[in-house]
Amino acid sequence: MKLRLINTALAAACACLMAFSQSAVAGQTLRLAHTAAVSHAHHQAAQLFAKNVEERTQGEIQVEVYPSGELGDQPALAEQVTMGALDMAVVSLGNMAMYSKKLNAMTAPFLFENYDEAHRAIDGYVMGWMNEGLADYDCVGLSMFDYGFRQTTTQGVEIHSADDLKGLKIRVPPSTGLLAAFDALGANTQRIAYSELYTSLKQGVVVGEENPVFTILADSLYETQDQLAMTNHYFDCQVLLINKTVFESLSEDEQKILQEEAVKAQNLTRELIANGEAEVVKELQAKGMNVTYPDRQSFIDKMGPAYEKVGELSGKEEMQELLVAIKLVNQK
Repeated sequence: MKLRLINTALAAACACLMAFSQSAVAGQTLRLAHTAAVSHAHHQAAQLFAKNVEERTQGEIQVEVYPSGELGDQPALAEQVTMGALDMAVVSLGNMAMYSKKLNAMTAPFLFENYDEAHRAIDGYVMGWMNEGLADYDCVGLSMFDYGFRQTTTQGVEIHSADDLKGLKIRVPPSTGLLAAFDALGANTQRIAYSELYTSLKQGVVVGEENPVFTILADSLYETQDQLAMTNHYFDCQVLLINKTVFESLSEDEQKILQEEAVKAQNLTRELIANGEAEVVKELQAKGMNVTYPDRQSFIDKMGPAYEKVGELSGKEEMQELLVAIKLVNQK
C-alpha cells in the first residue's frame, strides 16, 4: 500500500512536471529594451511590434517592452543582446561599431541630404552591409528605426553658419562622427552622459547640445535652450537588434513574422519622424525656441578632418565603399 502511494505520488509529480515543461515551451516571451522616452516614436514602434507579433503568433510569442533605459544605456543593451542576456534592443549604429568597426562609417556627418536619400540607402545597402559586419557576433538586425536628423541647440547664441559654433562649449555623444564633426568646426566638445545632460544644460556646464527635434521635445531640452539651429548634420538611425541564437530557435514562420513586423515598426518610425518633423519644430517654437536655418555648405566645407578621422576608425576602404554605395543607390 505504501509503495503504491509512493508510485502514485511520483506519477503525479512527473505529470505535473511534464505539463509545466509543455506549457513552458508552448509560449515564449521576448524582452525588447530601448532608451527612448515613452512619448517617443520608438516606443510606439516597439509597442506596435509587440502587439502584432503576439496577434500573429496567437500568443505563442509575447514581447515585453522596456522603455526609457530601464535595462541600461545603449552600449549595455547591445552587450546584453550579443551575450544572450537580453533578447532584443534598439541600438544606434555608433554603439554597434564596437563590434564591427566598419559601422563607424555610418557615423560620418552629412551623409544624406534628406530622409528619402537615407531610406533608400538603408533599404538598398546598409542593412545587408551591417549584418555582414555583425556576422561573428550573436546578433542580427531586423530593421532600422528612424531617429531623425540631428540638430543643434544653444542658449543665447544664434547659429547661422559653421563659424558661429567655434569655441562653443557643446555636449556631443561619444559617436565617432559626431565628435569628429564638432571638433572640425572648432567647438569645445564635452562628453557628458545623456542622463546628466539636462542638469548640465540647466547649470550652464555647457552652452549647447545636439539631438533630433523629437528628443529635444520629448526630453524637455527646450526648457534649457532657447535656440534651435536646423543643421541636419547627421542622420541618426537605430537598429532593431535580436539575439541570433534566439532568432534561429524560432520556426521559419515565426522568423518571417518577426521580420515582417520589424519592418512595419520601422515604417511607423519613418512616418512619424520624417513626416512629423515640421510639426515638432512648430511646437518647439511655440515653447519659446528661436529657429534658424544655417548655411549647410559652410559646415560641409569644414568636414575634411572629420571624414579623415572616421575613415581611420572604420577603415578607409570601408568608408569609400559606403560612400560609393550610397551614391549608386540614390542614382537609381
